[in-house]
Amino acid sequence: MATTKGEIVEQFRCQAIREAAMRVVSRKGYDHVTVQDIADEAGIAKGTVYLYFRSREDVLEKTMSISFEDFHILIREAIGRGGTFRECVEEVVKAQLDYFEQQQEFFRLYLAMAEPLGERRLRKHASYRTHIAQLVTMVETAAEKGELRDAPAERIAIALASVIRDIGLQRMTEKNKRPLADDVAFVRDFICRGIAAPFTTPEENV
Repeated sequence: MATTKGEIVEQFRCQAIREAAMRVVSRKGYDHVTVQDIADEAGIAKGTVYLYFRSREDVLEKTMSISFEDFHILIREAIGRGGTFRECVEEVVKAQLDYFEQQQEFFRLYLAMAEPLGERRLRKHASYRTHIAQLVTMVETAAEKGELRDAPAERIAIALASVIRDIGLQRMTEKNKRPLADDVAFVRDFICRGIAAPFTTPEENV
């Protein structure tokens, strides 16, 4: 926590630069952003950026990491509200799609990390890996209860993350969005009916 005037100014400047970086990336894409773009967006000199960040990559890395912090908390709480795997998936999908719509600059940054030729970059990013690890734990817990077929937990987690991301993108581009509850139910059933253990419950038999 910042305590001195200098620390408070530094914290404020760093936050302003990160927020500017997020806006520029959301407009131009990850690979096309320059330090000058970020400085112009923040209303500061290019040299000022280098007082707080080592490079363009440093700015974007820290922007991505800090932006994901609230997202990780959101997902952890969503998983905690569920009981069965089906309930957990529904809570995660609902929380994530709603968050994407409320925090569109974050979602555009998230998408920009996976723009053409960038999918590998996204999947290697520590913040994305943390998100996948959250989903893996959710899947493994359900598997231990016998709720799921025998399938690799990480692949299920990646599939869930990818489906939610693409549905979120579709919702962003639609003029007339479907009700959020309809898309939540679609993703929940798409995932759960595909990997549910045979004859787990009458309503989930496929």
